[in-house]
Amino acid sequence: MEKKLSFRSSLLTILCLCACHIASAQVNLADFRFLDRMEGYWTMKTRLGIYAEKWKRVDDNTWKGRTMRIEGNDSTKLDDMFLFRDGGAIYFTIAAVKDKTTGEPVLFKLRVLKTVGFVAENLQSPYPQKIIYRWKDETHMDAHFEGKEEKTTREIIMQYSKR
Repeated sequence: MEKKLSFRSSLLTILCLCACHIASAQVNLADFRFLDRMEGYWTMKTRLGIYAEKWKRVDDNTWKGRTMRIEGNDSTKLDDMFLFRDGGAIYFTIAAVKDKTTGEPVLFKLRVLKTVGFVAENLQSPYPQKIIYRWKDETHMDAHFEGKEEKTTREIIMQYSKR
């Protein structure tokens, strides 16, 4: 009986290690081209006005995004975002989410990058700790911002349409 349990626990350990290896290998720098789907002007109508994100490629290694809120003829810039390759990784930053010690934008490392979207995380970040962008099709994109702020769990979901 003891050998069966030992075999099962060994098998479980091997499966967990394989799963961790697969999960850690989900971002390939060559897949940076998958972000081309972000390019353009994305909007979401709400009762408070229109929220918009505009994404454009800066160079072969960088994307820049801007979020704004539009009410009538007035627009207010909310934030700037960047997606960029640096060394052996791809990072996402939001200008408003700053490191408390350096004052620099927090780096969210892309953990998953596929043709349908990406997941970026930084578990030490102030809210959010996880950012997920998902393309439903060529004209619909969701942006999720998840995490904890003190003892409260928050999630913001933006459902954009391309203009």
